Amino acid sequence: MTILVTGATGKLGPHVAAALVRRGEQVRALVRDPERAAAVLPREVELVSGEFADTAVVARELAAVDAMLLLTPHGPKMAAVQNGLIDLAAKVGTRVVKVSGTSAGIRADGPDACRQHFESEQHLATAGVPWSVLRPNGFMQTLIAAMAGTIRERGIIANPLGSAGISLVDCADVGEAAAVVLTDPAQDGRHHVLTGPAAPTYAEIAKVIEEETGVAVGVVEVTPQQAGDAARARGLSDWEAGHLAEMLEMFRSGASEYVTDDVQALTGRPPRSVRDFVRDNRRLFTS
Repeated sequence: MTILVTGATGKLGPHVAAALVRRGEQVRALVRDPERAAAVLPREVELVSGEFADTAVVARELAAVDAMLLLTPHGPKMAAVQNGLIDLAAKVGTRVVKVSGTSAGIRADGPDACRQHFESEQHLATAGVPWSVLRPNGFMQTLIAAMAGTIRERGIIANPLGSAGISLVDCADVGEAAAVVLTDPAQDGRHHVLTGPAAPTYAEIAKVIEEETGVAVGVVEVTPQQAGDAARARGLSDWEAGHLAEMLEMFRSGASEYVTDDVQALTGRPPRSVRDFVRDNRRLFTS
């Protein structure tokens, strides 16, 4: 089976590509920067130079593969980009597996990024192609990596969630689950909600980091808006900072504390925990 992977060089894409390669599948990746892609993707992945706007390139690739992983960056035009790619896939009947967002926000009135995911999910369901949707909760590689930065710099983590937990999921688990769905048409027409095995609070995550690394971690309470403002000060765009604040506000309500067994059902093994992630990435907190 031949799979086209979009978004191949972000936090999740390399894990999907590696999982597909381990399964013996042929993988093609649409990339803007082949040199950068070659540094983060398995050497078995065939690189296709192009952008989402290169419709001739994308159409040619879709006609030559069995399925596409639909993964694009967050932004104010995300839905328009994804819907355009879905339309191109529909012209040739290529299966589409879309990476969406946290189930708590996928609705018409959700935070902007989630609202856009909702729009694209609806478009995909009516496009006339075989489809599946992956709905991972917050990535450990995003939120815990952000904590690691402030731990190294100031010995603290900023807690915008109060006492709410969040069932963070490891991108490696999402990659393995995505590889299963991409290669198994029996998964078509389903939404796969991917979480870690528990929903720890930020205070509980801080304790795990201390226990696994020996680094003292203080917890400073902040609001989601303060977290967004800090991200803007670090160089994020107004949209990105607003997106972060919106998502944190939703997480603070406890909306993403749910835990599912979808990772285990797809991969045959339990999802990795926050402790597993911290243990395997101690250098993030100490170097």
